[in-house]
Parts: sequence; structure tokens; C-alpha cells
Amino acid sequence: MLSVLKKILKRYTALIAAVLCLLSLSSCKGLELENKTEQIEEYTKPQAMILIANERNTYEKAYSSAIWDITVGENGSGFDKLTIQNVKQYMEKLKLLCMLAEERGIAVTSSERDIIRQMTDKYMDGLTDADKTYIGCDRTDVQYLYTDYFTANKLINSITSGVDSEISDSEAKVIKIEQIVTSDEKKAKAILKRIKIDGAGFSQMASRYSEADKIERTLLKDDDSDELIMKTAFSMEEGQVSNILAVGDLFYIIKCTDGYAADETKERKERLEKAINSKAVNDVLEPYGNEHKIQFRERFWDNLSFDEETGSTVVNFFDVYDKAF
Repeated sequence: MLSVLKKILKRYTALIAAVLCLLSLSSCKGLELENKTEQIEEYTKPQAMILIANERNTYEKAYSSAIWDITVGENGSGFDKLTIQNVKQYMEKLKLLCMLAEERGIAVTSSERDIIRQMTDKYMDGLTDADKTYIGCDRTDVQYLYTDYFTANKLINSITSGVDSEISDSEAKVIKIEQIVTSDEKKAKAILKRIKIDGAGFSQMASRYSEADKIERTLLKDDDSDELIMKTAFSMEEGQVSNILAVGDLFYIIKCTDGYAADETKERKERLEKAINSKAVNDVLEPYGNEHKIQFRERFWDNLSFDEETGSTVVNFFDVYDKAF
């Protein structure tokens, strides 16, 4: 739901679950920084409502409005309150990124502004009357928010452009196996004989004799669990059946059913590469954030709930951005 920026910042913020922002209804006074106040322009309520509507409607589309009745956390807060706090912290990070971008001289070019204006047109044209009533934004609000979001992404790209984040297929490799697990070594030997000599089907034997809860397993390269099983599994050819592997008090027989799970390997490779980029961003942003404490005022956030019916359905703020960039 967050597109590029949320994915990069996910590990940094740790608790971002949404990409919205609610800001104080009071006049702009600047953000509290370490032992001083700098005059920094805050977001207006309509600018915040653009993201609020996007997040709220995305959740309701996936889970229905009943999701707001769910309580979470030790204090039993509603999921709506948790969402609000998470997106508040996300938007504070967005503001921090834009501050750092300005210090580094990273700005939006005229050609980039043209694209942002086109995105603004597309987003505004897609709003229903109910969306417009709920959000209360105009073209200036949408363009401002897209500009900040683009600027933050441009900073992230600048930070990660020199980072070697390429992961080889071998490093990211994911395989799939089936396993038979028993605490009886004699039983394991008998099972292995029936499979290798008598030609019994591995899956059928596993279903009948294995003491493990699951037969199928997906293994990741460099996973430190079950070292003997991992070493054996990743050295096997697809379709090959292992000898008996003694692990503690248990005896394993495994079969490699997929020596290279392409989709899973691709997904893991992307996750590993994003983790490297995320660390690069964190290494820059964390010390900067320690020097520039940003915290939006709480008054409006505390009073917000998602109880009312709005009729708003817009969910494409980030989709429009992703297609443009």
C-alpha cells in the first residue's frame, strides 16, 4: 500500500502499518526539535485527509468496516487508533526525509513537476463527490503531497544508488522438500528400504509413517536451523531421496521436490536486496533523526475515529504515483 517509500522505510520505522497522516487543526507553529523550535511547514488537514481516505478505504475494501472494531495491544486500543498512531509516525518520517533532502540540495526539477501535475490531474479526476466531501482537498493539496512523496523517494534513491545490493540467485535460493520423521531408527531403515528398493511412493509413506506435523517444507539458503538437513537438502538433485539423517533423538528421510523454487527465490532475492537498501537509508536517517526530533501535535489525533460512514471509496493515491514513476 505504500509503494517504494513504505517498503524502504518498513524496517526503519518497525511499526508502520499504514501510510496516512492526521495533523493538528490548529495553525502552523513549526515542529518541536531538540531544545528548539524550527519553523517547518506542517501538513494541512485536507492534505492529511488524502492519505487518511486512502488508508481507511484500502483496509475496508480488504476486510470490511468490521476491522475498526478489532482491539489490539496491551491497552486494548481499537485498530483505528493503532492505524492513526502508525501513520502519524510514518508522516513524521516523511517530513524528516524531506528536510534532509532540502539540506542535501535534492529538489524537484521542472520536468518532474510536470509529471506530478499530471498525477494530480489523474487523482483529482478519479474522485467521487463523496470522496471530495470526505477529503476536502483541492489540486494544490494533492500536488503538495505528491511533491513531498517524490522528494523523499528521490532522496532514498540518492542514498542507495551507490550501494551494492545485488544478491545472487545462489544466495537467495529457495528449495522445497518432503520429509519423513520418526523416533525409531529401525522404522526409519525399513521406510527407506521400501522407498529406495521397493519403489514405494515417498508422499504416501510420509503420510502414513511420519511423526512430524507437516510433510512439505520450504527451505531458505543459509537458514541456521537443522544444519544437517539444510546441508543435505541443498546438495541434492530434484527428485533425489536422502539417506537417514540423525538429528537429536529423531531420524529424518528427505526428498528434494523442487531444487529451485523460482517464485519464492525471486521474492526472497527482492527482500534481501531491499533489506540492504533499507540499512543504507537507516544508517543515514537515524543519526539525522536523532538531531532533528520531529513530533506532530497530538490533539487532533486523539479525537479521531473511523466510526462514521463516509461513502468515500478512493484507494489509488499511491497507485497513481507508482504508474507515473
